[in-house]
Amino acid sequence: AYEKSNHIRTKDFKQFEEDNAYWLNDYSMYMAVKNHFESKSWTEWDDDIRLRKPEAVSRYEKKLKKEIGFWKFCQYKFDEQWKKLKAYVNELEIEIIGDIPLYVAMDSSDVWVHSDLFELDEDLREINIAGVPPDYFSETGQLWGNPIYNYDAMKKDNYLWWNQRIGEALKLLDYVRIDHFRGF
Repeated sequence: AYEKSNHIRTKDFKQFEEDNAYWLNDYSMYMAVKNHFESKSWTEWDDDIRLRKPEAVSRYEKKLKKEIGFWKFCQYKFDEQWKKLKAYVNELEIEIIGDIPLYVAMDSSDVWVHSDLFELDEDLREINIAGVPPDYFSETGQLWGNPIYNYDAMKKDNYLWWNQRIGEALKLLDYVRIDHFRGF
């Protein structure tokens, strides 16, 4: 569908790209580079792109332009189809409730792109990881493996990343529940 469509020339696609530029470009680049490295975690990529050195980012943008476009197209089609489904069920007076997890995976575009918002060392390795101490549900506690947020860094821009993340979820859902909200 991507190869045969003229979506790039449509007003709707251009508007989608513009409205979602704050995450779409980075996510699509992340997915294209991840595919280039045979689905390995970004922490295992070549250092230049793993560390997002500007010359490496530029080089991969050129090299993987078509693949980056493919991932943008996938997100565009999902958005288009989801909006139709949501409108349909909302007309039936059905509302959609969804979860947004408290933490994100280390191997995610969020951490790769916004490494300053997480507790990572200078080599972009986790300093601390999420989990819970022993409690009623688990005698030994749990280690989830997700990187911990750098709330001091987030506070500097008034938690923009969180506001965008929740705002994006509210475009897709009628109600959002933050899973493990207690973790805040």
